[in-house]
Amino acid sequence: MKTNMISLTAAALMLCTMEVSAQQTVADKPHNTLKTPPFLSVNEQPNHAKYLAQPPATDSMAFMTDAYYYQWGKQQRTTARGEQAAADEEQRTSKAFSDAAGFVISPDECPEIFKLVEGAWVDALTANLRSKNYFKRVRPFVYFCEPSLVSRTDSFARKSFSYPSGHASRGWVYALTLALVVPDSTEALIRRGQEYALNRVICGRHYKSDVDASLIEANAVMCRLLSNEAFLAQLSRARKEYAEMRGKK
Repeated sequence: MKTNMISLTAAALMLCTMEVSAQQTVADKPHNTLKTPPFLSVNEQPNHAKYLAQPPATDSMAFMTDAYYYQWGKQQRTTARGEQAAADEEQRTSKAFSDAAGFVISPDECPEIFKLVEGAWVDALTANLRSKNYFKRVRPFVYFCEPSLVSRTDSFARKSFSYPSGHASRGWVYALTLALVVPDSTEALIRRGQEYALNRVICGRHYKSDVDASLIEANAVMCRLLSNEAFLAQLSRARKEYAEMRGKK
């Protein structure tokens, strides 16, 4: 197994030998139409430097695992899972998790729930951008000098960093926050969170270690949110709204 991984990694590394430098992160634009403010102040955000390890060095065994999963992800791109990964790259997080939650997540259908998850989304975004700018890891499709699955947006993605995965981190915070409101959907939400995260590897936008780190980052954000009075107050309103939604069925 180790020999196969090393051979596969060596073959992958031969795809590109030129040196690639990362540019400064370009912030994603929040997609919440209610302009939901974050719950956490800058000082309340978890300090990534104190809990996240450095990403694997390119001459390490851990990077060989990352390279292996990069090749695995490329093999999935022509499958139904590849189609899902491409959709997750571009669709709103609210749409991506609506089926797992069991209802449409939108400002019209459930404004209080929407405010809750979108506010947490903004906090996850802020935490992730700070982490990425700290570690400055080059994305895999850039390192291997290949197009990603969604190549039309590669020029934008080249300007941002890889570790930890922002999509995956925000997806985990979305899933975990929704599970607090809809406990009966916990299993479906966590399963969707796992798919959503690993789809980033299939897209070629992130390494496996990037998405693994995103779960750690998301849990750190959730710990801070669960001790935040504004978040807890909005959570109470969201739970009440969900109870009313269930009563109407």
